[in-house]
Order: sequence, then structure tokens, then C-alpha cells
Amino acid sequence: MTQQKSFARAKGQKRLIKKHCEICFLKNKKVLNLHHIIPRCDSRCTDNNSNLAVVCSNCHDLIHVGDIIIIGVYQTSNGREVLNFKKGEKPPLEEDLWLIKGNDLVITR
Repeated sequence: MTQQKSFARAKGQKRLIKKHCEICFLKNKKVLNLHHIIPRCDSRCTDNNSNLAVVCSNCHDLIHVGDIIIIGVYQTSNGREVLNFKKGEKPPLEEDLWLIKGNDLVITR
């Protein structure tokens, strides 16, 4: 049975529960971290699930050095999806469709 990791969120908001890293899909509860997509040092930062991603420690490090860029949390027919791309790759969406854009603390190219 796959273990889940649950992160408490803001009052009235459902817990963000994930069994895996939302970037690389690694299934190891012990290395999962909660990442604020818009960083806590930015005044636009919130603790809403739409600004949070569950990531493994390796992907978390890659996000913070700018090698993985998260462009937003989208609801798809498969459920919640954290859209991202690696530095040097083509983004999965045109930039005008990004939920998170124009933030030097998030987008590093």
C-alpha cells in the first residue's frame, strides 16, 4: 500500500494529500516537501493549495536553483496538475496562458 503525505493548510481548506512528487512522480513519503510556488518573501504568496506543490527534495532543490520552472496549478480531466518545464526546454503552454508569470522569484531563465 502506498503511503500518503498530508499537509495542513489554511482554515477551511482541504488538506493537500499526495502520494508522490508532483514533478517527477517519485513515491517516497520521507522525501516529500511542500513548496510555495510564489515564494513566501513575495507579498502575493498565499498558503492556498493553488500556490503549493508537493515535491521531492531533489525537485525542490532544482526549483530553487531555476532548473525547473513551475507555471501554475491547473485542474485537468485527470485532476490537479502542476505544470512545469525544465530550463532550456519548451514550456507546455504559451506564456500568455501561464497562471504564474512575470515573477522574477519564480521564473528563472
